[in-house]
Amino acid sequence: MPGLSWVICGRENLPEDFEYDPVWEMSLEQHQVDKLSKKYSDKFLEGCGIENKDIRDIIIKASDGVLYYLNLSVDTYEMIKTCKKRQPIPEDFGKTQHEIFKKFVNCLDADEIRVLKVLSVPNFWDLDLFKMLIWAEFDTRYSAANTEYPVTNTGYPETAFSELTKFSFIKKDAGERYLIHVLMRKNLQESQNADDRKPIHQFLLEHYSKKLKDLKIEAISQKHEVALIEAFYHAKEVFEAEDLFNWFISVSEPFYRATFWQLIIPPYEEILIILKEKLGQEHPSVATTLNNLAELYESKGDYEKALTLYMQSLEIRENVLGPQHQSVAATLKNLAGLYENMGDYVATTLNNLAEFYKNLGDNEKAILFYKRSLQISECVLGPKHPSIVPTLNNLAGLYRNIQDYETALPLYIQSFEISENVLGPEHPSVATILNNLAELYKIMGDYEKALLLYKRTLEIRETTFGPQHPYVATTLNNLALLYESLGYYEEALSLYMRDLKISENVLGPQHPSVAVTLNNLAALYYNMGNYEKALPLYKRSLKIRKTALGPKHPYVATTLNNLAGLYSIMGEYDKALPLYNQSLETSESVLGPQHPFVATILNNLAELYRNVGEYDKALPLYMRSLKISENVLGPQHPSVATILNNLTALKKCRKEISPDKLGRLKPENHG
Repeated sequence: MPGLSWVICGRENLPEDFEYDPVWEMSLEQHQVDKLSKKYSDKFLEGCGIENKDIRDIIIKASDGVLYYLNLSVDTYEMIKTCKKRQPIPEDFGKTQHEIFKKFVNCLDADEIRVLKVLSVPNFWDLDLFKMLIWAEFDTRYSAANTEYPVTNTGYPETAFSELTKFSFIKKDAGERYLIHVLMRKNLQESQNADDRKPIHQFLLEHYSKKLKDLKIEAISQKHEVALIEAFYHAKEVFEAEDLFNWFISVSEPFYRATFWQLIIPPYEEILIILKEKLGQEHPSVATTLNNLAELYESKGDYEKALTLYMQSLEIRENVLGPQHQSVAATLKNLAGLYENMGDYVATTLNNLAEFYKNLGDNEKAILFYKRSLQISECVLGPKHPSIVPTLNNLAGLYRNIQDYETALPLYIQSFEISENVLGPEHPSVATILNNLAELYKIMGDYEKALLLYKRTLEIRETTFGPQHPYVATTLNNLALLYESLGYYEEALSLYMRDLKISENVLGPQHPSVAVTLNNLAALYYNMGNYEKALPLYKRSLKIRKTALGPKHPYVATTLNNLAGLYSIMGEYDKALPLYNQSLETSESVLGPQHPFVATILNNLAELYRNVGEYDKALPLYMRSLKISENVLGPQHPSVATILNNLTALKKCRKEISPDKLGRLKPENHG
């Protein structure tokens, strides 16, 4: 380089009292050689022929930019290729190389190595901590007997502090604290037994803990923040998982009260990882840590993060401790507090999650989220607040869908009582709940109660919306279905006709709701034996549904099945067969091959083949229908019994017993 005469390299900086010729003053510069950047380290390794980027990245991370380490890694790379006759892989690199340590310590004596091993344990040190460490009597119970340089009292002279800190691998930061180069520190630590370091960690834990003892929140300063972080660093090496957890809860309490949330969140998150690894994902201490972390995030306004953590804590506590445990109640109380801070966000989020899982068909998860939403809402608003009515109603509906009627009933009743008390007996929302409650009573076979509730629903809706409203038409339809179930066909017919008239006038003759009424009216005529009136109604319902919903909709499949059943009972099997096949194809593609409705169509199709004497075609259809029904509905379901009866009838038919005497599944009536 032009103008450059020579470079003098050394391990140490020039001392402040160094004397040199004044004529040099304008020319002499001192430059501390620091680590290579990642960019230049990568360029160097690539230039040495290491093409694999994963290998280069591992080497760079381990080297911390020390060129000697990079050189050693290149030698290792070449040795593997030439001596071991194979291509190097990433797993060959990143380990501590003994040559590095030898290079660092080749000019040190035993006392210096001993004291450096002690100084490698803390993250940093100053003169005062240096003096304490070199004269400390560490608990030798932790020392390994065969350690080359034991880490008990080092005996290193205090006066040598300035000499020690001149080494190139010791740096001083802006806070006048000394640190050992990261690679040197790593090698010093790995050159000694972990048990040798433990008493030093214990000593340093006690040193920093003293700074935190009886700490008043108004007195907290930066030195206390540093003490907490350093105490935690050493506590991880001293305590077992649960002891670490309990210790940190205690020592961090003043910082929590002083709103130093950002400071104590990272240690809590680290403790959470340790507890999960050591104690398992479902341990109560994991739940407590999740709960505490949630409180911290809630305090700093991160409500979404807090909600996630509270929910995780609640799930563990309910599973491990039981739903009635006081810790579960505590988490619910915290969730309630979060709900107050967030307004309706928590309840809305939980309800949305429940709705999401309900739409996926995962009733179990949907029920879980509805229940949690209800618990929080009741905790915050009380068990009689109108805001909990939608959740009660939705939860009851889910229990009804999974046939847990005994659980659904009190939820509907609670929902009804709250609505009636708060909104008044004539409110439209009261009518909605009465309708749902009536539906449940009908399913449970309590037709008398269902009839009274449907009638009251109809009365409220007629008064509130007027006699021509679609809600009135819906109630008329539900009431007609109940009368039909009771065998009161004339009463049902009158209601269906009124329903049809309202729907056609208000919604238009091509509306899907009109198709529902036409389908149900056709089914009623079917049950009354009036097939001629049923036929055009089914056809019209089918046409509307295909136009409005598309040919691949489940409702289209339902009407196809019903129309096929009608043709079948009329003896027009050639018209029934293609309709059954269309219904089956649509149902399998839309609902899946294991859906109960698929089993119904298979049974009906098998019945058709049995009636026309094609018994070999009927048998596999019956068997498939039976398998689906047993798997999905259970072996004791009435549909299973029907299919078994039909199979018995098939066997009799094969013995040439007249099929006219045998029973058959009726077509699906409603949809």
